[in-house]
Amino acid sequence: MGIGFKSTKEKQREVILSAAKPLFINQGFEETSLDQIAQETDLKESEILKVFESKSDLFIEVLANEFQLDQDPKEITFAKTDLNKAASEIVYDYIMNRLNSYRLFGKKMMKEVMSLGLSLAKSKPEMIKKFIQLDFLFVDDLIEFLDDLKGKRVLDDSFDSVQAAETIYSTLAFEFLIYIYQESHTEEQFRQGIKKKINFIMK
Repeated sequence: MGIGFKSTKEKQREVILSAAKPLFINQGFEETSLDQIAQETDLKESEILKVFESKSDLFIEVLANEFQLDQDPKEITFAKTDLNKAASEIVYDYIMNRLNSYRLFGKKMMKEVMSLGLSLAKSKPEMIKKFIQLDFLFVDDLIEFLDDLKGKRVLDDSFDSVQAAETIYSTLAFEFLIYIYQESHTEEQFRQGIKKKINFIMK
């Protein structure tokens, strides 16, 4: 098998994910049917279910792909970073850049994610591992970023990158829950809540 060769199933997976993503984003999980997704492809529902076990599996895969939190190589990241700013501002800008994927999904969609996640945690715990791994990846990347700031003398050598990264992650989780469950809570309030807490943590 050649290195660049993709199996029929891999090609079908890409086609299905590409068709499902805008439907889930625009309509949400509940309002999107496998029939609608099939209509956007040359596949039948039965063929989709040979690639993905269920609509839930497909939904989780779309989200996991979107939340891979891809980032620029270090040299590009720091080329775009103004190291003359306060450390808290640098960290805030870095985090919001990493969270850009979440802006594609509205509150309704994210509530469905939380609800589906709770049900799958019991029935299919292996599927939730993808999101847990993304959380660990985020924290690990943030620790590395903070360590790099120490190397560039933006932060003191005594600064505890691990404790700071874990605390910031907890802050993001808290602000995220407030944002999706309080209807009146705006994205700007969400961002400002994160900013204030990062300022406090980075004192």
